[in-house]
Amino acid sequence: MLTFPMVVLPSIGRKAGRKRFSLNQHSVFTLFFVTLFCTGAFTSAYSQNDFAAHEDSLKRIMHRIIEPENDFERLAINYEFKTKFEKVLQKEGSFDYPFDSLVFVSRIKAPDESFRIISWYVPLQDSQFEYFGFFQSPQKGGEEYQLFTLTDKASELTDPQFETLDHENWYGAYYTELIHKTHRRSDYYLLLGWRGDNPLTRKRILEPIRVLGKGRPSFGMSMFRYANNRHRRVIFEYSAKASMVIRYESHVLEQSRRPQEIIIFDRMAPSHSFLRGNYQFYFPETNIFDAFMFDEGKWIFVPDVDVRNPRRRPPPRPTPPRGN
Repeated sequence: MLTFPMVVLPSIGRKAGRKRFSLNQHSVFTLFFVTLFCTGAFTSAYSQNDFAAHEDSLKRIMHRIIEPENDFERLAINYEFKTKFEKVLQKEGSFDYPFDSLVFVSRIKAPDESFRIISWYVPLQDSQFEYFGFFQSPQKGGEEYQLFTLTDKASELTDPQFETLDHENWYGAYYTELIHKTHRRSDYYLLLGWRGDNPLTRKRILEPIRVLGKGRPSFGMSMFRYANNRHRRVIFEYSAKASMVIRYESHVLEQSRRPQEIIIFDRMAPSHSFLRGNYQFYFPETNIFDAFMFDEGKWIFVPDVDVRNPRRRPPPRPTPPRGN
């Protein structure tokens, strides 16, 4: 608690006393604001230093994860990292701290600061991966934040493309970008993600995300005009030996004269027609790209897009391992 020196006003003549009181009152107010400013600056600086110390500790733990060859030991170190990270994220002010030195951790904040999603993976033997994450969202007034642990349940999902999920049933992924669109005063958020979960294939994911009551995340939404129009998320699966280009940038489409920001991606197809459905044999078709265009609250599939000379390249963003 801040304390200030007591000022005793001498009891002298009325006019002199009034003049002396005005002088001391000015001094007290000056002292109050100077002390408050200095204390606030010290508190803010200490908070940043405190987070920096925690970040340095987390960074050291993170770099230890891949040292052991044994999966059990890697996951044990990751548990230490995850537990400490959760405690740090529960601290007041963590939402605004960037944790930039945690280079293997994706930290993506919505442009309107309505949430932040954090994701990372642990590489295991036989080209397996396990996924972890947190979701932070501010409450009304912005003074309190909710923190949710993301639990990967992808292996238990039968038809993940068509399911609405939450933080306890998460289709685990390492997120590389967040797209924010608006339509009729509503906000729409779309995550671009990467997932590897077996030695033979890799996946790229388009994941709609919403913030529900009490700041809870909801994954998946019926907003794609694609295939049978039932998709709540789009999952592209392809050979682990291939790389898939997927990016968000501005192009001029044939159906419009003005540049539009669209999601561009390689068309993945089997190396032979009889291998259709065997995704370990899916590779990019040479110079053939498709896209999704946002229109009136929906992502519309657009085939055969000319990707030459994009009008705008996106800023640097997290990349999945080996660019695939």
